[in-house]
Amino acid sequence: MLVEAGPEQALTWRTGHMRGDGRLPDLFFPADRSWLVSALWDDTWTDVGGSAALLAGLRRNPLVKARPVQSDEDLIRE
Repeated sequence: MLVEAGPEQALTWRTGHMRGDGRLPDLFFPADRSWLVSALWDDTWTDVGGSAALLAGLRRNPLVKARPVQSDEDLIRE
């Protein structure tokens, strides 16, 4: 199910996520669909899709620990 909501509303939907105190939806993106974040409930990783500039910026940030992944690659690789 997809629900349209603003950030304030989305942050109130749930607590007790396996990622700690995170209360974000499993899938979120802006109305223009220029990027996407998927953090499914049973995964320990987060998938981000977006422009090359956005992804390059995430890869440069040491706190994010981002790496590019191909569609046929194992996401859990260390």
